[in-house]
Amino acid sequence: MRMRAIGACAALALAVACAGGGGSGQPGKVTVLMTDTDEARAGREGASAVAAQMGLLGDAALDAYVAGIGQKLLRGLPYRAFDYQFRVVDQVEPNAFALPGGYIFVSRGLLLLANDEDELACVLGHEITHVARHHAAAQQGQGPVISPWGAALNSAYDRDMERTADQGGQILCAAAGYDPASLSTFLITLMQSERLRAGYSRTPGFFDSHPGSQQRAAETAMRARELRWKRDPGLGDPRAALLRHLEGVAVGQRPETGVFEGSRFLHPALDFQIRFPSGWITANTNLAVGASSPQRDGVVYLMGDPPTATGQEAAEAWLAKAKQEKQRVEVKESVPVKVGRMDAWRLRVVMSSGGGSITSYMTFIPYGPNTFRITGAAPSMRADDTLGTTLSTARSFAPLSDEDRRSIRSTHLHVVTARSGEDLVALGQRTGNAWDPTTTAVYNGVFSDHRFAGGELVKIALAEPYAPGRAPR
Repeated sequence: MRMRAIGACAALALAVACAGGGGSGQPGKVTVLMTDTDEARAGREGASAVAAQMGLLGDAALDAYVAGIGQKLLRGLPYRAFDYQFRVVDQVEPNAFALPGGYIFVSRGLLLLANDEDELACVLGHEITHVARHHAAAQQGQGPVISPWGAALNSAYDRDMERTADQGGQILCAAAGYDPASLSTFLITLMQSERLRAGYSRTPGFFDSHPGSQQRAAETAMRARELRWKRDPGLGDPRAALLRHLEGVAVGQRPETGVFEGSRFLHPALDFQIRFPSGWITANTNLAVGASSPQRDGVVYLMGDPPTATGQEAAEAWLAKAKQEKQRVEVKESVPVKVGRMDAWRLRVVMSSGGGSITSYMTFIPYGPNTFRITGAAPSMRADDTLGTTLSTARSFAPLSDEDRRSIRSTHLHVVTARSGEDLVALGQRTGNAWDPTTTAVYNGVFSDHRFAGGELVKIALAEPYAPGRAPR
């Protein structure tokens, strides 16, 4: 979470709609994608939303590196309708997605998972094909689903579109001198990383909107054997080329935007800690940090509001904004409260809509130069069962202790050279690798019992005490 004055509460992809005078109060504007101009406009609007909600990494050198690969691939397009742009989003999960009009995003997590420049090029080629074939326009109105790489913001693409994007991406890679078979190897690594995170690999169901990674890996491997290509000698060693640009990139959570330790969230830059309900599903976005109940019938989240001198002023400003935006809000309670030693203000409100009503407890806490709003929300019919739990989250808000601050670690990727006969255990002990051998194997595309011949470049993770002021990587 990065502190900023914000008014939208749809920052967390949680099942319960957030109660909170921050939305526009108007139905979402939909751009009908009939022309290239329509797609370009929709892409600009979507790219702004991505930057606000997901957050860009802000590493100019890494953006330029990704964009350079993208521009090589674009030379293979017979016709280019858009001015393509490439950005890295600050997301832990491996993900890539394209917006209409040529806006293409890859996550920090996907870059770390890729094992050479060929694999990254294949992912970018896949997304370029989605844009060039106007898949968003063709699929408009069918709703958001999970993307082929990870969690999605883009529209659903059907199976044929995904296969077309795979094929088109491989053709673009071959034309640019990249190995088209690398799409298959990346999909295999992606499957392994999913097993690592979830403990199993989900079997795709009949109604999945895209083929499973295993099926795609087999299809793309067969297709690559049919494509003629020649390595561009100017590209050099594709693994060394990628790893050279990944040196120092943050692995996992970045302390600059806050970190979870179990259900507790620590934010060293904003100097606070807060504990969310045990067993709830947590999320940390560019706009908010919060958690949803396992049954998805309750949510609690923290956001930043415009700074105020008192919690009462913040509550009144929130209500005034809700009234201005014609939100239907009924105030059930408005009282001063204490959060630790801090003066705060609490509202209990009911917000009505055509689909029913949502009851929320909202606690406004002026703290330092900021004002925080902690909201617990649930459908009114379940509010009594859930909101008591969320109130404990608000009460847990406190300054960060010196001990907690010292406990925060910052982890970054480093590249080391393997020694002859060394296995992953020995390499980890020698280099201080924070990854276990299984994780190291997945991130390097090898088996856990792999032994090195010597001289190979290996990705490892190094953890160190968090030092404020480090540039984003």
